[in-house]
Amino acid sequence: MYNCNMLDGRKVVGIICECNPFHEGHKRLINAAKKEGDIIIAIMSGNFVQRGEPAVHDKYSRSKKLLKSGVSMVIELPVEFTLSSAKYFALSSVKILDKLGFVDKLIFGSMINDVEKLSAFADVNIESENNVVVKSMLKSGSSYSKSLSTVYGKKLSPNDILAVEYISAIKKLKSHLKPISIKRVNDIPTASELRKNITKKITNDNFSSILNYKLLLCKNNLLDISDTYLMTNDFYNSLMKLPNIITSFGRIAKSLKTKNRTLANIKRVLLNVVLGINKNDVPNIKSYPKYIRILAVKKSFLPYLREIRIPSLISFSPSSYKAYIKNFPKSKLIKANKNGEFMLSPSINNNIFANNLYYSFSSKNTSEASIKSLII
Repeated sequence: MYNCNMLDGRKVVGIICECNPFHEGHKRLINAAKKEGDIIIAIMSGNFVQRGEPAVHDKYSRSKKLLKSGVSMVIELPVEFTLSSAKYFALSSVKILDKLGFVDKLIFGSMINDVEKLSAFADVNIESENNVVVKSMLKSGSSYSKSLSTVYGKKLSPNDILAVEYISAIKKLKSHLKPISIKRVNDIPTASELRKNITKKITNDNFSSILNYKLLLCKNNLLDISDTYLMTNDFYNSLMKLPNIITSFGRIAKSLKTKNRTLANIKRVLLNVVLGINKNDVPNIKSYPKYIRILAVKKSFLPYLREIRIPSLISFSPSSYKAYIKNFPKSKLIKANKNGEFMLSPSINNNIFANNLYYSFSSKNTSEASIKSLII
């Protein structure tokens, strides 16, 4: 099933991460990847993460740590797939690695740490997409993990669910990627524990006024949010029944929690409301990706940029433009029109807005357009 791809005779390994924040577990994953190949490509969430929150550190700070730890290039996962279910988070990430054309393996951590067992779960997972019980549970508001646990016959850890989704994506896409698992261990502080100790950070409550304003407009028929990405009829009805009281993002999220709605899923939907991401804005996975956003690249990897088969968005500083642009085919570079809009995909403009909103609450006081891709 798995064919070996190489880049100038060198094996390339992919990892999918959030680094929220970057910690010892990520170092172990990168060190394991180094044993499997010569070059490491990372797909990473941007300034918003899959748990439905803004990242504790901005995407360039996290990218820099990845490069310094041995990663050759960091590609941003678009926000509409970051703020999505584990299924689409995994599928969109794997699709990027697959479409690059030169990545040979995908390495990830899991508690089960047995690719054959995870692959068997992946087969069940793929079959469950047409499972009446799963569809019924999801429609009634059950969480994705709870629905899958019913099919698997056992509860899997969040990391195992992601591992299963990675392998499911490889199978569904008929990808050449070879899945490799390393054992996740509990001898280091978790990302959740580390986040608690970070006091200076952007939180969902920074977006409370935007969320309250949009809900008020909607209740007065001045805005329609029913088509928001991930929004269900049940969720929408619950939102509309909330009292007309200005309150925090966090309190709104908690008030919407039920036994069938996870807090993470609620926060993802509410952030999609804040960011204005609608169902029609999300690219069809069959035609995805129409572009990639390169956040960071090592100088040693620059000559290989010409091997990338996907239109790419990368920002060079004026002083380095001439030196580095020669490594990139002009046909593959994406440029804005005279109005500063990117017509190739609405996803680009949605992501620019999401990142600018994040930076508006950041101490850096900058914008997406003014930040250049890291080259170190």
